[in-house]
Amino acid sequence: MRRPEIAKLMFWSIIAAGLLSGVFLAGMYSGATKNAAFAMVRDLRKMTRVALRTVMQEAPVLVRARPEWHLQPARYAGSGVTINDTQDDDLVLLAGFFDDGNELRLIRRDGSIVARWPVAFSEIFTDTGHIHEPPSTDWNTDTHGALILPDGSVVFVFEYMGLVKLDRCGRLVWKVAEPVHHSVEQAEAGGYWVPGRNYVLEEATARYPPFSVPYFEDTILRISEDGEVLEERSLVELFYQNGMEASVTASYGSASEQRMDGEILHLNKVAELETGMATDFPMFAAGDLLLSVRELNMILVADPGLQRVKWWRVGPWIRQHDPEFKAGGLISVFNNNAYKPVFGPENPFMKSLSHITHISNIIEIDPATDEHRRVYGGVKAQELLSVIRGKHEVTERGGLLITEFEGGRVLETDAAGRTIWQYINRYDADEVAEITEARIYPADYFAVSDWSCAASAD
Repeated sequence: MRRPEIAKLMFWSIIAAGLLSGVFLAGMYSGATKNAAFAMVRDLRKMTRVALRTVMQEAPVLVRARPEWHLQPARYAGSGVTINDTQDDDLVLLAGFFDDGNELRLIRRDGSIVARWPVAFSEIFTDTGHIHEPPSTDWNTDTHGALILPDGSVVFVFEYMGLVKLDRCGRLVWKVAEPVHHSVEQAEAGGYWVPGRNYVLEEATARYPPFSVPYFEDTILRISEDGEVLEERSLVELFYQNGMEASVTASYGSASEQRMDGEILHLNKVAELETGMATDFPMFAAGDLLLSVRELNMILVADPGLQRVKWWRVGPWIRQHDPEFKAGGLISVFNNNAYKPVFGPENPFMKSLSHITHISNIIEIDPATDEHRRVYGGVKAQELLSVIRGKHEVTERGGLLITEFEGGRVLETDAAGRTIWQYINRYDADEVAEITEARIYPADYFAVSDWSCAASAD
């Protein structure tokens, strides 16, 4: 495992401090004379302050003192399973940061662990040539998107870093060196759907005006059962060829304006309409893909070849995640319902929660009529806030399984919205560690009778 030395951190801190001092002196001169370098020095000073602050914030991570990337202020009391009003024997798959690293866990309803998959990025991806900005340490990346198969093997995403399959004992089956992200979902014909993205650094002619290089181009990948990339199609191209350029460019006043992070769109989910549910959606067909585009507050449905947009809707959700097809012809959406600047140490939601009803919620919509309603959140006893990420699934009992990423919490509700199961990923007295995915699996889903791997050779 790569572990940056303290000397490296000190070196860059000294460099940043030196730059700041030099810029300060130059700034004094330029400010006094108001010469042509004044604006440049002012901007450089700002950039240097940001760089120095970043170094200081990253210090605990780089020296493996504290996993700052993965921690949030605790909002709820307790640790582990704090509510369990269920009688079934199903299992819950969790992905997130546990104890000292990224990990997947399969647990029983009482919180006892059935199986664990600790995962270290640097041990799996020794070659990081496919990544635009490789992580400095294993604490500088996380999982985001995970599922488990009947044989006990797991498939998961290292966010923007790669797709991995491990067997039930944690041995590597395959890896896909592509910058995939956010979710992984099974394709009915076999394999997996995952969001991806390409970093476009050069192009002879602008493909998506007014956007200019460099930029990130969101894509949809279909991966085989054996970990091979079967196809990759551009989401941006889908918009342009369907006459939706106006939606993509709505927030741009001129060709020179581009989002600070270089993203044209921000795809965060690909889900397939299964054959068994297709009759509930007469306007769609089995195999159609449900997509979520965060930057446009949009969800849409396209054909599996990503040639035609069949339906789309902007809002009422804001920066939504994880839409799901739901029986009865409905689409369920995790509505983050907040903007990223709300998040952070100056966020009043984080400072005091005693008088706040959290703002995230779950919305369902009928794509045939556009009628929608809030089904969870925004009322007392349904407190919820995940400014970024956040996931949900509709359970067999008609309730919801909700992953509150920033709350380090997973909760299950019944059809009436009552919490019947809850798990808190406690880190210490004041903080929780993130949970990026949770899924429920009935016990009879698995073909595994013995999860012990101590002497396993199969």
